[in-house]
Amino acid sequence: MSVSTFTYTRTHTATYVADNMRNQLKRIIQAAGLSPEDLADSWNVLGEAVRTWLRSGHLRKVILEFYKPGSDKLEGRWDFDIDYDGSGVDDDMWVDREHLRRTIEKAGQPPPGCVYRVVLRHDPEAPMVTGMSSTDLRATDGFTSRAAGTSIATSDIMAGLNYWRRS
Repeated sequence: MSVSTFTYTRTHTATYVADNMRNQLKRIIQAAGLSPEDLADSWNVLGEAVRTWLRSGHLRKVILEFYKPGSDKLEGRWDFDIDYDGSGVDDDMWVDREHLRRTIEKAGQPPPGCVYRVVLRHDPEAPMVTGMSSTDLRATDGFTSRAAGTSIATSDIMAGLNYWRRS
């Protein structure tokens, strides 16, 4: 009789969550009628930061802001809240793409002429990642956050999805 086992490590789950986070950001950006090219171009730095801070347990939130060029006024926002409790099931790794599609339909699109940026929120003691710098988020005055449930799940990391709509 032979027995085998497969164990996910934080490195595997961090990579899984980071890759699927990029894919979900891409879908949201495309649904807004924008090109995900800037996301793809910046993912070498952003992806390294996401993976590093997921592995260390310091990443708290991935934020996608929509705004008009030259303006500090928020036009739309999506948050992926990171939770390190996970599902606790060793081989549990999933992404709910259909749920994301339905949530995008509910949230609607930002107004025409918007651009986007991705902002990462982390604990103060997070390790430094080359290419990352500090920034301020655009004010959410006049917007209400709507929780949309879990978007990405693994045994030890989960990403919850929130979108912001005008109040």
